[in-house]
Amino acid sequence: MTIFTGKTEEAAIQAGLTALNCRLDQVTTRVVTTPRKGWLGIGQRDAMVDVALKPVEPVATSKPTPKKQAVVPVQPMMPANKPAAAVTDTPEAAETAQPVQSETTPEERRKRREAAIEAVQDYLATIVDQLGIDATLDVESTARRQVKLVFTTEKEGLLIGKHGRTINALQSLAQLFLNHHGAAHVMVELDVAGYRERRAATLNRLAESTAREVVATGKPIYLDPMPAFERKQIHAVLAKNHYVTTYSAGREPHRAVVIEPA
Repeated sequence: MTIFTGKTEEAAIQAGLTALNCRLDQVTTRVVTTPRKGWLGIGQRDAMVDVALKPVEPVATSKPTPKKQAVVPVQPMMPANKPAAAVTDTPEAAETAQPVQSETTPEERRKRREAAIEAVQDYLATIVDQLGIDATLDVESTARRQVKLVFTTEKEGLLIGKHGRTINALQSLAQLFLNHHGAAHVMVELDVAGYRERRAATLNRLAESTAREVVATGKPIYLDPMPAFERKQIHAVLAKNHYVTTYSAGREPHRAVVIEPA
């Protein structure tokens, strides 16, 4: 697999065509990663496209042979199981078309993950300080793919915000920061004064009471817009309810859960 990058998918494909010195109809393309603009420079990434030459079908030809000798077919110029891309292994192509090296050792991944978590704490502390909130931030729990960061402050309500908007916004920024600093596989959760546990209980009650209302009226109900992780909880609570179905509708940040009769 040979990966080419560009600001857009088209630019990545063109880079591949230039490196392989061929036309678009001579290659196959597969988008590995779509481009993303990010927000304030955080989370930005280029498009990554796998560009490979189409295999050349062997030509069945034969050489003239002397009389009284069997005609020996010419062997194909290339084994059928060898992709034609190997023919274009020129010095220029070799330099330009190097695959993206993504393999790292477990120890390197661990160090990169720890460095990203430490950096995101400094990043969040700076933002909270600029909000005028005196708070400390500690790592409460961590797993291979998840980390929970907990604030301690006397201004809990200000840090949580109305309907959790401030703490949710900070969590989104923290996730973008980790994605941008090589820890995209790590999910981050921010909490203060046990807010996440209280919010989870509230969402459970909301899901169940709304489901009962939907069954009673026979009409669908749109809940208020929520972040993705809260919508996921609503879906999970009602997943085994055979009387209603749930789905999400709308675009971020106004995407909401819809509960309707099954």
